[in-house]
Amino acid sequence: MEDFILQVIIALLAAKIIGEVFRKAYIHPLVADIIIGIILGPSLLGFLDPTSGIKYLAYFGLIILMFYAGLTSNLKVLTEYKGMIIATGVSGVIVTFLLVLSTCLLQGIGIWTALFIAIVLSNTATEVTAIITEAEEKFPSRIKTILVGASFVDDVLAVYFITTLRLIVTGSREFQLLIFKTIEIMLFIFLVLYVSRLLVTRATRTIYKLFSTPARAVSSTIIIVFTLSLIARIIGLNEVIGAYLGGLAVSRLREIRDPTLINILRIEELAHNLRVMLEGFLTAFFFIYVGLLYNIHIGIEQLLFTLTLLIPALAGKIIGCSIPILLSNKNIREALIVGIGMTGRGALESAILVFALEAGIINNIIYSVILTTTLASTIIAPITLRIAVKRLKPFTKIESRTG
Repeated sequence: MEDFILQVIIALLAAKIIGEVFRKAYIHPLVADIIIGIILGPSLLGFLDPTSGIKYLAYFGLIILMFYAGLTSNLKVLTEYKGMIIATGVSGVIVTFLLVLSTCLLQGIGIWTALFIAIVLSNTATEVTAIITEAEEKFPSRIKTILVGASFVDDVLAVYFITTLRLIVTGSREFQLLIFKTIEIMLFIFLVLYVSRLLVTRATRTIYKLFSTPARAVSSTIIIVFTLSLIARIIGLNEVIGAYLGGLAVSRLREIRDPTLINILRIEELAHNLRVMLEGFLTAFFFIYVGLLYNIHIGIEQLLFTLTLLIPALAGKIIGCSIPILLSNKNIREALIVGIGMTGRGALESAILVFALEAGIINNIIYSVILTTTLASTIIAPITLRIAVKRLKPFTKIESRTG
């Protein structure tokens, strides 16, 4: 226990000090957190172990982060722009998948391994997108909602495609399992949103009791979010999807008609308390953990292959996710920002990589290459997004219509 406490103190102190230096240089602090994880982890100093209590702190922070992303999303905006969100997510996945797959095949990678790499790198990390958009205060809330919503679509598609690939690679002909998985995913999302709607219209007294004080609001929130995260994992989805849906469900408290605006105030207070915890330490520990998983000792050939994959992985997202925005409003700046904002990767990829390594779909070399590519894109995304927001001309067309 004493060692764990010391690890927490050293890791958090180092992350905050370097994070402030990075912040002054206009670089997102999550980059500092990842670097601290690499330095203190097994790759260099060996002070932190990815199997220690840091892992549990990291995943706790990840679940709370995704709940916060859902809580601060506007469900009405999500509904209004659902076509744009789905188109952005699907287009980004398809273009990135095709570019990465072609690159792997040209490099002589086997078809099944190439398909796996393409699926993993065509995903966008919802948690990374949530963090970097939250830090950019110049973003209209609509753009944040589209980005987080589209990355949520990516996560669902990634789980679906990996399930399909696993059935094919293992020689299973039971494709009814895939049909059941599709029904489970759709039913889970529908039930969470439908039941939450029923609760805010028919069980307002119970809701008032559950959220009557800040302490009750936080405890009720923790129970809801972890229950939905557990259900998501049981049906084969990633926990972050359940957490995000939990945030959307609780955000519906805003829909309760109350002239005193007490529900809106409670949601804002809850969001503020969660943000303090996230910015204070929870987000830092998640990205420190991401750095801990990385093995810095890779060969020249692996590094060259990583660079070869990184280019189509980034370009595919920027091009693919920009297309729906351009077709919709012809706003180049908005299209580029959405495309760049969708380039980050994160937790889901790590979970999928572990599964593939254990199943024999990939070897240790491919594992290190994909993890390096994932880590590089996670570092590049907030830096390039901040540059794009700062250097490109202000929003024009769509901004003037929506105010």
